[in-house]
Amino acid sequence: MAAIRARLFDGHSSRPLPVRLSAVAGGVDLAVLDGSAPRERLAPADLHWHEPLGRAVRRVDLPGGRHCEVVSDDALAAFLRATGHRESGITVWQRSGLRVALAIGLILAVGLVGYRWGLPLAARVVAQALPVAAVQAIDAQLLQTLDGSRLLGPSELAPTRIAAIEAEVAPLIADRGSADPVRLHFRKAPAIGANAFALPGGDIVVTDALVTLAPTDAHVAAVVAHELGHVAHRHGLRNLIQASVLAAVVGIWTGDFSSLATAGATMVLSSAYSRDFEHEADAWGAALLARHGRSPALLATMLTRLERAHRPDGAADTPRDGGLGDYLSSHPATAERIERLNRAAQ
Repeated sequence: MAAIRARLFDGHSSRPLPVRLSAVAGGVDLAVLDGSAPRERLAPADLHWHEPLGRAVRRVDLPGGRHCEVVSDDALAAFLRATGHRESGITVWQRSGLRVALAIGLILAVGLVGYRWGLPLAARVVAQALPVAAVQAIDAQLLQTLDGSRLLGPSELAPTRIAAIEAEVAPLIADRGSADPVRLHFRKAPAIGANAFALPGGDIVVTDALVTLAPTDAHVAAVVAHELGHVAHRHGLRNLIQASVLAAVVGIWTGDFSSLATAGATMVLSSAYSRDFEHEADAWGAALLARHGRSPALLATMLTRLERAHRPDGAADTPRDGGLGDYLSSHPATAERIERLNRAAQ
């Protein structure tokens, strides 16, 4: 007869009672060693064993809200065999190093697939499903915040220059394959410099410095064509959705939603998405320019000028070797983008 000693907690008092559990034909005998309670016969199905944690004390729940704590040793193993107890599948897997390794590998594979393809697909579906009015409301609030923060100010470009650029851009906007409105905004932005960016709902901001940097209005239109690619694919919304999910996952993993490490990890994980968006917008803009008889080389020229304008030494971008710098960069290497655009122009 297999028997083990245990500590019984009756659910009413914190004082444990020493007991002995004995495997007998058809069940388990529970005997209180100090004789304060009568012997009790339990069916094996009445004992609900908790998952084992190495050699730590193991718990078993009994009827009536009671439970016992038992030392995990060879005597317990013999007792469980005598009662016909079968461990759960998870417990069996945990005791196999090979199975644990396979489970970890499967989890990592699922996580990688979800990160690289699953999350972007879900973000695309959600972003495209949002009503246009709701997205435009986001744009209005963002633009108001940017204007109020003094990052953006009223444009100092001549009205005739703005009108000429708008006329150059108008055919591209009309041919983008969507009825959603696109609004072009010109702003002075000394802190940002030569740049253009698309808000999630179709508002595109072009800085005065970018217009000054451009050799012709056609070059400004080429940059706007790239930004129209971001609008068409709703990259702004998708990036917001993906970054929010990644921040939540990292926060759950680290247990801290406010630390610098969480924010940094989110930025690194989001960088791959941002690089994909830039390639997608380049290709979309190049195709749009080509349909209107304009060379994608216009955008390549502007990328070269923008790269020089944003470098302190004014040097052009040089090809990178795909190291950590590229991995952390939210944009692909400018030289790589220029090469793709020039190939498209040819």
